[in-house]
Amino acid sequence: MVVLTKNAVKINYDDAAKSPDQLLRSMSSVHPISDGIPAQQRPLNYRWFPSWRFMTSIMLCFCFGCVHLMNSNMGMAIVCMVNSSVTYDNETYPENAAPLLDWSSDEQGYIFSAFNAGLLVMLFTGGMADKFNAKYMILVSVAIASLANLTLPYMAPISVYWAIFSRFLVGFADALLQPAMNSLITRWFPTSERSYALGLATGGRQIGTLIIIPAAGALCSQTEIFGGWPSIFYLSGFIGIIFIFSYIFLGADKPSKQSCITDNELKFITIANQSEDVGKKRTERKVPWKNILTSGAVWASVISLVCHEFPLMTLIMFLPSYLHDVHHYHSTENGILSALPTVSLWFAKIGSSYLNTWLQQNTKWKKDTICKVLNSIGSIGLGVFLLAATFLDKSHAWMAVLFLCLSMASAGLHTPGCQLALVSVAPAYSGAVTGFTFFFVAVSGIIHPIITKMIVKDRTAAEWNLVFYISTVIAIFPIVIFNVWGSTEVQWWAKSKASMQQDPNNKKMSKASKGSTSTPSIDSIDMA
Repeated sequence: MVVLTKNAVKINYDDAAKSPDQLLRSMSSVHPISDGIPAQQRPLNYRWFPSWRFMTSIMLCFCFGCVHLMNSNMGMAIVCMVNSSVTYDNETYPENAAPLLDWSSDEQGYIFSAFNAGLLVMLFTGGMADKFNAKYMILVSVAIASLANLTLPYMAPISVYWAIFSRFLVGFADALLQPAMNSLITRWFPTSERSYALGLATGGRQIGTLIIIPAAGALCSQTEIFGGWPSIFYLSGFIGIIFIFSYIFLGADKPSKQSCITDNELKFITIANQSEDVGKKRTERKVPWKNILTSGAVWASVISLVCHEFPLMTLIMFLPSYLHDVHHYHSTENGILSALPTVSLWFAKIGSSYLNTWLQQNTKWKKDTICKVLNSIGSIGLGVFLLAATFLDKSHAWMAVLFLCLSMASAGLHTPGCQLALVSVAPAYSGAVTGFTFFFVAVSGIIHPIITKMIVKDRTAAEWNLVFYISTVIAIFPIVIFNVWGSTEVQWWAKSKASMQQDPNNKKMSKASKGSTSTPSIDSIDMA
């Protein structure tokens, strides 16, 4: 290994053009190299389809779908797992059915909270994502979630604590996945494409829900396949195994490690991301925790995302129970109707993410303004339509489902809003920022199910309405918080030295740059 420092070598664009494949691949660190390429010679564009950027976003979508269906399956499965929730027309329990479980309301709350307890680990896994291979983190994540789901049918009848531990493992898997995905997105996608890539990737969560909730509803109502409810978890684990084998061959931690990528696409990604702080090897870079903890933009994203996720937890985790208790839908109907709000969320997320990209390219609006407007509309709609559903009883059940669909659709606008800010304020440290943010999301996720189960004791409409009132109040907070303190601009402490020298607003770096050569040098290059 030969290490060339900035005192030993300077590389300009003409040198890179001589052998783009070898030079770009050997010099990639967290992102491809970021310094030494004049801005005026940047490629303007590279097609989205077909491309490995498109393939990467699709694989991330598949990944999120796998992990999220292994999380959201419990919301539907618990309706036919617990003795107090299951009813039969002839009041006779089938002989070949899986055993019903005698879990109290409090124990069910602990089971849902266990997932978020696993997410607490994201405070530590966030920093790992910026230092280690994100592909391996993603594979380990899905493997853990698959194992937890495949073993849960055996563990749950033994003790409720086994079920709690299984759900904790699924949360731990998500704690590995989320920061790894955000870190990988900043390596694979230019800034202008990250909103759409983020929408496609995280849209897998809704696809996973769309697959498992109707399937779980159908599997709940039968006993021929694995006795009923166990088949829900077997199906979930099997889908995860399919992803693992697919991603081993198609996935890559960064563009330079993808052997099938074209030289032109590799160069396009490399040059597009050159202004970010990615010159040093990721194993040598220290996360600027002091700057992260004192950044108003980071804290605005943290608070906004928590306020966004809290109402979604109500709709995602407890929607089947709400429709069962308040509107008296049976398992098959419940499964189908519970999926409709998720369909709305998926379409809104994809549409608003594309709208964000389109507005950046075709209007004079700043990226920051676009994100704040979309985020505000999302917060207003999420709260208003969630509140509207509380005024309807079982005689207007269809309208309640419609309002919940509109509420979830509004929530989709947070993806090109506060969620985009997570990968924008500090792209080189996106894993650490994501882990820090989702730590607080996990804390709220632990509190939410416990509070919900404490409120919903008798499963009455009044109890569920109180849960919705709380979610509505929390949903509207980001209207002020994100608009005042939020930002999607790269913070000064997350920029590369070259970009800071070129920034006229950064007086400190501008003075330091006087007398330097016109072509920025590379901080550190590892060449095999």
